Amino acid sequence: MTGQGQSPAASGPVWPPFVLLGIGAGCISALQPLLLDLLRQSDKLDVAAMGLAATAEAAGMAIATTLAALRLPLAGLRTKAVLALAAMVLANAGTVFAGAEAVVVLRFVNGAGSGILLWLLVGMLSRSDAPARIFAIYVTAQSVLALALSQAIAALVAPAFGHAGAYGLLVLLNLAMLVAVPRLADGFAGADAGSMGLPGPRALLVLLAMAAFLAGIMGLWVYLLPLLAASGHDAATAGMAVPVGIAGQIAGGLLAVFLASRLGAVTAWVCGIVLALAAIVLLVGAAGTLPMLLGAGLFGLVWIFVPPFQMPAVLGVDPTGRGAMLVGTAQLSGTVIGPLAAAPLVARLGVSAVSGLAAAWLALSLLMLMAARFGHRTFERTSS
Repeated sequence: MTGQGQSPAASGPVWPPFVLLGIGAGCISALQPLLLDLLRQSDKLDVAAMGLAATAEAAGMAIATTLAALRLPLAGLRTKAVLALAAMVLANAGTVFAGAEAVVVLRFVNGAGSGILLWLLVGMLSRSDAPARIFAIYVTAQSVLALALSQAIAALVAPAFGHAGAYGLLVLLNLAMLVAVPRLADGFAGADAGSMGLPGPRALLVLLAMAAFLAGIMGLWVYLLPLLAASGHDAATAGMAVPVGIAGQIAGGLLAVFLASRLGAVTAWVCGIVLALAAIVLLVGAAGTLPMLLGAGLFGLVWIFVPPFQMPAVLGVDPTGRGAMLVGTAQLSGTVIGPLAAAPLVARLGVSAVSGLAAAWLALSLLMLMAARFGHRTFERTSS
């Protein structure tokens, strides 16, 4: 990996500061059920508006990541990182005081800042000699941080300080992330390289399947606590599902590391869809606390287990790499579409409808994946 304009501190491995910034930027998605429910309890958001806020944050990430990839050179990275973190600090601090409409706007701003930091991470990974290993470290560490934050917020911060304490903790996290900025490589060789263009139809189908998969995951996840309440679980029991789900994410990341060179990309993806459907049944269809928590853990596991296999799935039908350049956009678009599609459904039919919608997204992902695979012998490949 070649850097340009690095400080002396960056003479060691280039990837750690990029991963640290990516971890801090990416862990918020896992915390959304807890954070948005705190805003609901404080009467800043109703249940339908929770979906809009989640959509705005994910849209900010997707738009910023995509526009940065298309328009911004991978140069002056320290300045870009500082500006992104400043936007996140202002957005998280403002959420404490803002009303419902302003909260949605501020979550978009926070998402945009996070998207820039994730773009920096993707730029580094695209130039790394070991992207799979670094990505595995990233997703696992991100899940560990999300678990620690969810436990701290649920057990200590929220009972004492409510939503103000939770978002104040995010402000402190954003400020702590500034420590990584001086160690960033300030640019990379080939920073002015343009877009590679659009991939072929098979790769586009795989990218759409990717978006549908994450739409199903995120469309349910942001409504997890009210969904469990509607299924008959009390608040204390339902609250256990978020840390259990995040613990499942850690397990999913570790499992992906272990199976990356042993399991084909499509096989892993299909197995993940089947397990996600089983998790939905356990979450909303099985009686008792234990099946519900098992479903939450399984759902979190699948969420993190499948995405590492999606890049090799695209490369299996498009070895030119054009489709691979759009993986981040497809994944983030799915996190936008899921809550966006769920919000009006919740308003009309109630929160219980999100489980059926999530299952439909997952089934659509499977259908598109199989359509892309049909007649293409080289599609199945490992991620190593």
